[in-house]
Amino acid sequence: MQRPLIILGTGGNALDILDLVESRSGPWRVAGFLDDARPAGDTVAGLPVLGRLGEARLFAEDPETGFVNAIGSEASHRERLAIVARTGLDSERFATLVHAGAAVSSRAVLGPGTCVHAGASVAGNVVVGLHVAIGPGTIVGHDTVIEDGAVLAPGCIVSGFVRLGRTCYVGAGSALRQRVAIGDRALIGLGAVVLRDVPAGATVVGNPARTLRMGA
Repeated sequence: MQRPLIILGTGGNALDILDLVESRSGPWRVAGFLDDARPAGDTVAGLPVLGRLGEARLFAEDPETGFVNAIGSEASHRERLAIVARTGLDSERFATLVHAGAAVSSRAVLGPGTCVHAGASVAGNVVVGLHVAIGPGTIVGHDTVIEDGAVLAPGCIVSGFVRLGRTCYVGAGSALRQRVAIGDRALIGLGAVVLRDVPAGATVVGNPARTLRMGA
């Protein structure tokens, strides 16, 4: 019997997660969404908005119900962990989801709340933290460490031995050289080619990547 899964947020990432869940006959069925910007009773892709993020605990009274966070873009990636914290839920209540069309090594470790989307590849000895989003077609090389709340947008290439900091954002189509370190909250722009370490909170763009702005 499938367990109910509630998605936090109703944007495009939520639709990707819906596709992910539907890609396999696994333990989950999407029951609906929680979203602060839409009223309860609205529908998204034929499924109901059940309430606001702060009401997650009401639904968590059913121990079979799981959750997953879909909120996190280049504009909001730094808030991903704070958004999850607003639910008041423990990390074990969040589902780890892998699309049927993704390839994840048996020697990789995925934390609770992490989503690996269609066509993504995660190599051996990769360690992925909590609430990480690995977008469609993304390649994560061996021995990489991805810390909590990071977002890897579609089609990016992360070479081996890379470290991605908490709530950083790696833009679509970007490429990261082996052994670089991306700081917490940093943003890698669309199509950037990163050849050296990126400080915490910085934004880098271009090929080769250059610093657009520094961050706190």
